Amino acid sequence: MRYIHIDKMDKTQDILLKAKLQFEAEEFQLALSDYQEVVEIDPKHIEANFMIGEIYHQIGDMAKALSFYIKVSDLEPSHKKANVKIEMINTILDYFNSDMHNP
Repeated sequence: MRYIHIDKMDKTQDILLKAKLQFEAEEFQLALSDYQEVVEIDPKHIEANFMIGEIYHQIGDMAKALSFYIKVSDLEPSHKKANVKIEMINTILDYFNSDMHNP
């Protein structure tokens, strides 16, 4: 049983490295697929969830980005980057939807 856990950790690290390189090369869809694979292995993986949020932010899907940043903040409330991103996206959404708040 212990060997399975170690193999899973090694596999996760390999996938994370590949995803990081893809993200840096702006291969966002490939990186997204790999980070999602990590989250399938470990749904509470902080880095993978945060990076999925980053990818959605990069491709302009603010709602999905916000969802993943909130998930990271829920898992680790002191995650500064996630909390800053949440505040930033909320500010952007409030700006673009100000007429909805003030009819």
